[in-house]
Amino acid sequence: MASEAACTGDPAEGVQGRRRGWTVGRAAASAVPVAFVPIWSSGYIAGTIGARTGPTLALVAWRFVLAAAVLGLIAAAMRAPWPRGRAVYAHLLVSGVLLQTVQLGGVFLGLGRGVPAGLSSLILSACPLVVAAAAVPLFAERLTARQWAGLVVGLLGVLVAVSGRLSGGGDLTGYAFTGLALAGLAAGTLYQKRFGHSVDLRTGTTVQLLGAAAACLPLAAAYGGLDLPMTAAALGSLAWLATVNSIAALLLLFVLLRRSSGGAATSLLYLVPPVTALLAVPILGQDVTAGVAAGMAVSAVGVLLVTVGERRPAD
Repeated sequence: MASEAACTGDPAEGVQGRRRGWTVGRAAASAVPVAFVPIWSSGYIAGTIGARTGPTLALVAWRFVLAAAVLGLIAAAMRAPWPRGRAVYAHLLVSGVLLQTVQLGGVFLGLGRGVPAGLSSLILSACPLVVAAAAVPLFAERLTARQWAGLVVGLLGVLVAVSGRLSGGGDLTGYAFTGLALAGLAAGTLYQKRFGHSVDLRTGTTVQLLGAAAACLPLAAAYGGLDLPMTAAALGSLAWLATVNSIAALLLLFVLLRRSSGGAATSLLYLVPPVTALLAVPILGQDVTAGVAAGMAVSAVGVLLVTVGERRPAD
């Protein structure tokens, strides 16, 4: 009987409880990457919709303001601990500017210049190789030979897709902005992994968003102004980007970075392009070209090589 077992401390009951806890913990850990990919992908779709409605950087800036306000209220209601020390705040502000202002500003400026949503996500999916290469000297991280091969294969998939678009006369300025976004994502990921482990994710991300907003607002004012059209498309895009992408997606990324190496965590970005491109067909009316489809297939092989058989920290 359950009550008798609880009173006598039945060892079998204790083992079953530990097994249930272990199973729940493993299930929760597995759910993080599953949720991360579609949530991250949706930002390119909502971003393209928002970029079509008005000033691109205005949407990015108000996204940061709204996200900081929402997450700040959540953190206050939950009485989450705030960071301590000027150095900690400085690190959070730097990573926030890199991950939010530089990355997202570059992405949105590229989308506004006509870079397709699926292709934009393909370019940023080169981040895992950049992060893995930099993490070796910075953090003494080690990947297996198969994982390194997977990162290279994934990057080749990106190059296959991008080369076809550039030879077709795409807007080079838009691709330059997207390249800047890639640099911001890689640098911000490395900075976050180095300096972001000791803070509460709720309050730490709020500080990052405040820093991103402070950096982006003057840029937006100088580049198209801060006015947003009061339309369903603009406001809906803003709400989605602020809550789902600037809060949920970043929190999931930070959780992944705490659980595995930078290269292995960001290798999930290889799965973002096919999901983004598939979503873009019915929502944005964008076609999936043969070159992009081939690049997706190659990148999918790369992510399998990186993630299958990866050794994970014990829960």
